[in-house]
Amino acid sequence: MTRAYDEVYVSRAQTAMGAMFRYAEEDVGYTPDTFAEMFVHSGVADLFGSGDFRFLVGMSGIEIAREVLLRTSGQYTLTEPSFHMEKSATYWAGWAIAYYQWDTARSFRAIFEVLPMEEIREMYSPYHEMDLRKFVEEADRRILERRRGTRLKQYRKKLGLSQSELAAASGTSVRMIQYYEQRRKDIDKAQADTVCRLARALHCRAEDLMEG
Repeated sequence: MTRAYDEVYVSRAQTAMGAMFRYAEEDVGYTPDTFAEMFVHSGVADLFGSGDFRFLVGMSGIEIAREVLLRTSGQYTLTEPSFHMEKSATYWAGWAIAYYQWDTARSFRAIFEVLPMEEIREMYSPYHEMDLRKFVEEADRRILERRRGTRLKQYRKKLGLSQSELAAASGTSVRMIQYYEQRRKDIDKAQADTVCRLARALHCRAEDLMEG
């Protein structure tokens, strides 16, 4: 595996990523998942992940967050970062995912599609007390499991529908479809009406979507 940049820069990347997500959430008011989407769509995620030195060593986490906001909203925020004595769960999530992205050479886009930032933040306890390799192993396990795909995802892909298109056709939110496909929520425990609407949109039976 060829990593994008030398290991000597990993610690700096982790610090910047942790500070970026904490600033976006705690000072500017974005949820980790929303800001992760902005980070990816701005193009900064690809540049950071590829080791572009303008972002990797040329900017602080706060400056990177401001660049993401400028590229996605057209506005440059002057909100001052608050002072923190402790590293929050959101800071840890950014710090950990920076290492994971470098270690696996996966793109941030590919990671966040199956392992959302808010879920990574939920892993803070107990993983922040463990060796970082334990987080890497668990993140790998979740990603590989989810890439196999739920039945819901398989039927959606078979019809060539995006999550947004399925949401519109079924009257189910995109976020809920993501939760079912990422196994963050168990479709077997969903309300019968929800499963029936999804099944009708996918031209299959409700029981075809059950994971069992």
